[in-house]
Amino acid sequence: MQIFSYFLMFVLIWWVLFFIFLPLRNETSNVWQIGNANSSPTKSYLLIKVIITSVLFFIILITLIYFGLDLAYIFKQ
Repeated sequence: MQIFSYFLMFVLIWWVLFFIFLPLRNETSNVWQIGNANSSPTKSYLLIKVIITSVLFFIILITLIYFGLDLAYIFKQ
């Protein structure tokens, strides 16, 4: 049960963190092109954002494991 619980926490927390970091540090082009939005990024740094999100998630997961929190404990209360 704990493995499934940690997997669900991974999915939920990782995606929330990813959407928090997604709009940070996007470079937009100064040259406007037909067919593209003016705000479309030329460099989005997705790999860096995925790495930062994963590292931060594992820090959160280790903290949750250390304190013995999982979904079964949370929903019992």
